[in-house]
Amino acid sequence: MKDINEIMPKVPNMRWGALTNAFPTNDKIKEMNKLFPHDGRWHTVFEEPEQVFVDGVRIWKKDLTNLS
Repeated sequence: MKDINEIMPKVPNMRWGALTNAFPTNDKIKEMNKLFPHDGRWHTVFEEPEQVFVDGVRIWKKDLTNLS
């Protein structure tokens, strides 16, 4: 299987790129700016109701109302 960075186009002066399964909102883009390094590489982000997969790594969403 090829790496996403071999397939996706190289964009000049790109900080990072994300291939997502949902349309990103401004808040999500700000969050991804904090998460991804500014190295010009592409990342995969697949969001599900209870978890998010970023480059194949599972991140569980936490519900702040259940953390009491």
